[in-house]
Amino acid sequence: MIHLMRRHPISHGITKLTPLTLEEICPTWSNKLKADLDKGDLHTLIRKPEMCIVGEAWGYTSRYLGYRVVYLIPFIGCFKCIQYGNRIGKTAKQHNELCKSFLQPIIDNFVDHWNEKHLEITLKKKEEKNVVNTINTLTSS
Repeated sequence: MIHLMRRHPISHGITKLTPLTLEEICPTWSNKLKADLDKGDLHTLIRKPEMCIVGEAWGYTSRYLGYRVVYLIPFIGCFKCIQYGNRIGKTAKQHNELCKSFLQPIIDNFVDHWNEKHLEITLKKKEEKNVVNTINTLTSS
C-alpha cells in the first residue's frame, strides 16, 4: 500500500514552510497510486516522463528535462528530478502492476527532494490557480 502522507519540517530561505505531501505536489498521480494502476498509467510512467509523477510536479512540461536540450538542464531543469523520473519508469517497467510498493521509497525521496529544492513551483501553481478561480468567479457574477 502506498503511504502518501509524509511531512518533515524544512526551511526554505529564511522562513520555515510546512512541507507538501504527494497529494499536494501531484494530486492526479496521488489518486492513481491510491487506486490500481492500469496499463495506460504504466505506459505513462515508463515512456512519458513529462506526464509521469515528476512531470506532474513540474506542471506537465518537459522543463525539468531542460526541454530535452542537455546544456539547458542546469539552468531550467533538474538532474535529480530526471533521475527520479528514470527510476520511477524503470521500476514500473520491471514490476508492472505490482510496482506500487517498489515505487514507495522512490516517491518518498522525490517528495523530500521536491520540498527541499522546488517547493516554490507548487506554491506558484497554487497561487496562479487561485487567481484564475477568483477571476472566473468575478466574471461569472
